[in-house]
Amino acid sequence: MNQLIDIDPPKWPLKVLRFFLKKEYLEEIEGDMEELFRDNLEQWSIKKANRIYALEMLKLLRPALLKNSFGIPRINQYPMFKNYFKTSFRSLMKNPLSSFINVFGLSFAIGICVLVYTFLAYDRSIDQFHKNKNEVFLATFFANRDGSMQEYGTTPRPLGEMLGNDFAQVKSFCRIDDGNAVVKNGDNVFHERIRFVDPAFLEMFTFPLKWGAASSLSDLNSIILSEDMSVKYFGEENPVGRDLLIIFNDTTSKAFSVAGVAEAFPRAHAIDFNFIINFENTRLANPAYDEHDWREFLSATLIQVDNPDAIQVVKEGMDKYKVLQNEVQNDWAIAAFSFEPLAALHEKSANIKNDISFDDNVEARIGMPVIAIFMLALACFNYINIAVVSAAKRLKEIGVRKVIGASRAKVIVQFLTENVVVTFLALLVGVVLATFIFIPWWGQFAGEPLDSRLFDGKLWIFLTILLFFTGIVSGIYPAFYISKFEAVRIFKGSLTFGRKNPLTQIFLGIQLVLACMTITAGVVFTQNNNYQRNRSWGYNQNESMYIKVQDHAAFEKLNALMIQDPNVLSVSGSADHLGEKVSTAVIHLPPNRQYEVDQIAVDANYFETMGLEVIHGRGFREDAAGDRQAVVVNELLARNLAMKDPVGKQFEIDSIQYVVIGVLKDFHNESFFSSMKPTIFTMADKKDYEFLSLRTRSESKTELFKTLQGQWAKLYPEIPFQGGHQEDVWTNYFDRVDKSEVFNKIVAFIAVMLASLGLYGLVTLNVSGRVKEFSIRKTLGARMHNIATIIMKQYVLLTIVSLALGVPVSYIFAKAYLNMLFAYAMPIGISGMVISVVILIAVLLAVISTQIAKVSKSNPVDGLKVE
Repeated sequence: MNQLIDIDPPKWPLKVLRFFLKKEYLEEIEGDMEELFRDNLEQWSIKKANRIYALEMLKLLRPALLKNSFGIPRINQYPMFKNYFKTSFRSLMKNPLSSFINVFGLSFAIGICVLVYTFLAYDRSIDQFHKNKNEVFLATFFANRDGSMQEYGTTPRPLGEMLGNDFAQVKSFCRIDDGNAVVKNGDNVFHERIRFVDPAFLEMFTFPLKWGAASSLSDLNSIILSEDMSVKYFGEENPVGRDLLIIFNDTTSKAFSVAGVAEAFPRAHAIDFNFIINFENTRLANPAYDEHDWREFLSATLIQVDNPDAIQVVKEGMDKYKVLQNEVQNDWAIAAFSFEPLAALHEKSANIKNDISFDDNVEARIGMPVIAIFMLALACFNYINIAVVSAAKRLKEIGVRKVIGASRAKVIVQFLTENVVVTFLALLVGVVLATFIFIPWWGQFAGEPLDSRLFDGKLWIFLTILLFFTGIVSGIYPAFYISKFEAVRIFKGSLTFGRKNPLTQIFLGIQLVLACMTITAGVVFTQNNNYQRNRSWGYNQNESMYIKVQDHAAFEKLNALMIQDPNVLSVSGSADHLGEKVSTAVIHLPPNRQYEVDQIAVDANYFETMGLEVIHGRGFREDAAGDRQAVVVNELLARNLAMKDPVGKQFEIDSIQYVVIGVLKDFHNESFFSSMKPTIFTMADKKDYEFLSLRTRSESKTELFKTLQGQWAKLYPEIPFQGGHQEDVWTNYFDRVDKSEVFNKIVAFIAVMLASLGLYGLVTLNVSGRVKEFSIRKTLGARMHNIATIIMKQYVLLTIVSLALGVPVSYIFAKAYLNMLFAYAMPIGISGMVISVVILIAVLLAVISTQIAKVSKSNPVDGLKVE
């Protein structure tokens, strides 16, 4: 108790109270809070007592206790702001053009901000619906790859079971392995991905079942489907109790009883399944499967602990498993094991190889906020320019207010209040645009439907912050600028608007720079789209096709039939295939260097069939026994390993010595989003063939593909055809490129529209403020080209300076943007800049021309009547 007496409450809450509260209340309040703090110390910890003390302080910040810090009588605040709101609405009605430009521009920008918020909220919520997300961890390992550590999401097969047995902290474990199979129900036969899991899978992950029981996963004869697969095979009926035939290979199949159907997965998910069956069925699918083999890896191993802090104990005890692994597997020597929590797995998965999660939103997390900031900046600059120039119509109002006693502070508050009102209207329109246009469009555009979050409290906090931030930022300069005018000068008429204003021109210049950047991005993305489609893949994809076969016997049957077709120029077999499947190998180089490469196992005809060019040495020979321990490498691998003359060089893979016999010209095995990878080709064992590839004459490829499908249907009528034209393996990639182009064009259009509206408003107000001047000039005989020159003169220099700044900035921005998205982006030339400048100048001329035409049609007599 004596120790508690010596503990003082935190000092900062008292300082806050003394700053905000009236002095007459402080002594009593401080005494009560001191007493409350002592009472709390007897019941709670010091930290909790401090928290309660601070919370009580916040509760005391009530209007009745606060000082009158702003010098405005409290009784008059409500009528004052009520008057401001009325003035705001009257001003909106009196100036429909400027009001439309401000509200329209801000609403578009705010709508895009709401879309970006919704997207980022969706991204952050991926896989967060799992109840055990903080207690479930994915086992990963780090391996040294050429001097740097790389994290992998796969794990040795025996690890999960041993962790469950060796650590009391491990509540349960789940092994996951994925495999391909043919699923059949009557006439519904498709190639599918089957997930082998331990029964704990549905306990670790929150995938509630629509029908059936999760416990049925313990049964080796049961299968659980996703809702999509249930509809695909059984329609809308409850399939529990029905059978599905799973064909693992030519000789092995099994009928599984449907024991459950999962409810529709939440939209924000990365981990899911189509079909899950008990892990023990891996022995049925692969009789040689050895779950105790430390040399083989699983797709994933997960463990669940009672307390997230307990994972540290498991981490500290992983050394013995590292030793077990490294004793039998030199190529995949493990430097350290780690555990990634399910709650953070999606966010980290971009840096984890072979992960069961995936993350393709990395660039969008950067690009989307940048676009939102661009749009908001354009809208704010629009408002600032329009507000400053349109003040000409409110000079007398400002003068009258100052004469009757309004201080500059009150005028500032009035204009900021009006601006917040305008922003509030724009916010309402923006939310409607986002909810009914932007967000649904994004779902169709990106293939990722986003949920509208109108009832999300965090969204309204965001919108409130956005409201006051936008309202104050866009209104602060006009408020301070307009409020400084003296009443005497206003009534004397010595103030003039509609002419040059340096700061207004600076803001307009910034708008033009931003518009130039977005137009350039749209133009460059269009050019880059064409560049990507015409870029060489490094081989002849246009005259090649492939089919996936179950085994070597299927390959031989199909090969014998297709080789007879006169349209077939070459046939080859392979265990891997460009754009479809690739293996991974680790090559060992002296003194102790490990280098990870892609490995593609092929036959001797593969290079000729696919049009891969051997530039040094030779390719494989079918009759050369020594080629079984030979490799052909790509140029990139030779460069990375500094091999000036690679042919004849040797390295080790899985304790076997290989010799380099040839070098291939570089080629793309993945889309242009990804960099080329160092690759080796080895001779495939015939028993491992999974692909048959064909090279055909270009004029007959459609006919030959139909023949290939027909021959497959005759040989294997129950197994669906799985193949295609080689040129179609990147269809999804080109779809994404097309969507990126469309998206950037839309952003560029909106940016140009906002800049055009801002310029239109400025020119309109400029001309309307000089009606009498132009009328006098016309009366004295000035021709239209003279007046047009006067109107355009003040914008020519501004445009030149803006473009002089905008072009290099646009170049840097467009180049960085493309390089962020594409590993092989188009080299940006001058043409994209020229097109952007031409478009922007054309838009500016069109906008200014509308007002020139208006002046030309006006009657100078009417203009001279203007007061």
